[in-house]
Amino acid sequence: MKVFLRKCNSYDQVEDILLPVLKNYSRLFKPQETVLVKPNILSARKPQEGVTTHPAVVEGVLKFLISLGVQPIVADSPASASIQKAAYESGIAQVCEKYSVPIVELNDPVEVDGQVYKKIKISSQVLKANKVVNIPKLKTHSQMILTLGIKNTFGCVPGIEKSGWHIRCGTNENFAALLVDVHLLVNPVLTVLDGIVGMEGNGPANGKLKDFGVIAVSENAFAIDHAICKRLSIDPQMIYVLKDAQKRHLIPSYEIDGDWNSTIELPITAQALPVPDFLKRFVRSIVRVPKISKRRCIRCRICEERCPAQAVQVSKYFIDYNKCIRCYVCHEVCPKNAIDLVRKFL
Repeated sequence: MKVFLRKCNSYDQVEDILLPVLKNYSRLFKPQETVLVKPNILSARKPQEGVTTHPAVVEGVLKFLISLGVQPIVADSPASASIQKAAYESGIAQVCEKYSVPIVELNDPVEVDGQVYKKIKISSQVLKANKVVNIPKLKTHSQMILTLGIKNTFGCVPGIEKSGWHIRCGTNENFAALLVDVHLLVNPVLTVLDGIVGMEGNGPANGKLKDFGVIAVSENAFAIDHAICKRLSIDPQMIYVLKDAQKRHLIPSYEIDGDWNSTIELPITAQALPVPDFLKRFVRSIVRVPKISKRRCIRCRICEERCPAQAVQVSKYFIDYNKCIRCYVCHEVCPKNAIDLVRKFL
């Protein structure tokens, strides 16, 4: 098992750097197969904002697949916009138009059972496809610390279903177990990570842009996520999905091909040291909580609509911390970075 880490400092270089690596994976695909391509199209944000997978990386993957005679479709379930609007703003729709590749919303859920969680609703589009190619973005994530290959496949759970899972899981550890379950069900045959420009700090939508200068490719997203952590000098045990994956023996032996490494500023919600079980309730009572900035809020109410705990009242700039589960969805979906994460004893 190989993880290719290729230095790439500009999106103008993507084709020259990515396509030679992708040729190693031609054997995975057969002509006329339907291949669902899953980028990170979190919301309607422009490519230069670093929130979504860059269209140049999507184009490189589509060119590779089309050259093999497969029939790709691009699909996602954005958190706060329609797929059409989000894909257009991100530049991905224009790439799809160029190659006559359809863009579909991941809806029409079908219930399937994971290893830990049962009755997980996955888009039927994913299950109908012959293969899935995963194209995540290298970013921090205020709840899961990092969002890479494993986390990206959560987008295959249709929109409104996502919020319910935050309530059902309750803790970060349980939510990570769900993410691993979903990833195993989606089962991408190839993961291509856009880490040329990513995000650090309080991602995944309102952090700070960072030039990481890397494209990562592997058949195994567990291996990619683990390798990226190592080269960012992050203990994989800090990353909830990798900790869960290690318990399930899902991280394979792999070889890194490439000498890339970098650094990253983690979100302020990251815990530097593991917390014993008997202290978790106390620690959770003093973690960062969301707070609405009256100065930056435009009252679009997206945070209120998306809050799984129904804890947000935008009209009063109020968040009910007795209901808040600290999933930070409000912070993630806010288009104006009007949700601060503050320390508060609850």
